[in-house]
Parts: sequence; C-alpha cells; structure tokens
Amino acid sequence: MIKKPSSWIIVLYDVPSEPSKLKVRVWRDFKKLGALYPQMSLCILPNNEGNREKIEKISKIILSEGKFVKITTTELDKKEHDEILDIYRKERDKQYDEIVEECEEFIDEIDLNIRNNKFTQEEVEEMEEVLDGLHRWAGKALSLDWIDESPKILELKELLKKCQDSMDHFAGLSFHKK
Repeated sequence: MIKKPSSWIIVLYDVPSEPSKLKVRVWRDFKKLGALYPQMSLCILPNNEGNREKIEKISKIILSEGKFVKITTTELDKKEHDEILDIYRKERDKQYDEIVEECEEFIDEIDLNIRNNKFTQEEVEEMEEVLDGLHRWAGKALSLDWIDESPKILELKELLKKCQDSMDHFAGLSFHKK
C-alpha cells in the first residue's frame, strides 16, 4: 500500500506541440507515476504579504463557482529559483517589447499625419489619448517589475520620451495650421 503524501511535487513543464512524440512521451511517463492533470489554470506569484492578501480575495471569487488550490513552496534550490526568475524575465521583456512596438507605431502614425497634413483637433486629441495609454501601460509594467532591472527599460523610457516629443511637435504644427 502506498503511503498517503504529506507534501506534493508540482511540476511545471512546457514542450513544443510538434512533433507530438515528446509531448506524448512526457505525458505517459508522468501518468505512469500517477500524476494528476487537473484542468485548472496555473500562475506563479512571489510569496509576499501583499500577494497573499490579494490571493485571499481572488480565491473567494473563484470559489463562488469554481475550484481553487493554493500551494506555497518552501525554499527552492538555487537552480529551480533561477529557472522561475528566468521565466519571469522572459515574460517581462516580452511585455516591454510589445510596448516598444506600440510606441514605434505611434511615432509612425504621427509622422504619417504630418506628411498627410492631417492637423485636426480631433486627431491631436486622439493621439494624446493613445500616448496617455502608452504611459499608463508602461507605468503598470514597470510597477510590477520586481526583478533585476531589464536593459529594455532604458530603451522603453527613451522611446516614450521620443513619443512625447513627436506628440508635442505634432500638436505644435496643428496649432499653427489653424
């Protein structure tokens, strides 16, 4: 008879869908061990007081109609800890890349408006709203960034300044075209 567990091993893995051979092999190997594959969403958060309080509130919402399991780890070994941090870094940098891309599109649209002499008050207001949205998005991303500073932050800050300069130039030209 197998002894009832007093602790659990949570394994997070990601393998390519194609070719399916590896995905199927890993799934079979884990199933042979008795692994449970619950159809649940998974997220990883730093274990701190603020997150614990917010998770408590979120759990009540989830439990009103679903299932909720929270597993808190004890200390991970350095390799596991570094692997989780690496996942966070990649996701964070992906978000910074998305904001950078949107900033570049914003500057391109400003340049297009100037080339097409599109200097209406409505266009200026619309572009100001887009710029405000970019600043809010970047601010939120930066406020959630608790890992060592990414080199992408400097690029993002410089590009946001360039967006502001483009907006100021566009607004100034629009004012003079009236």
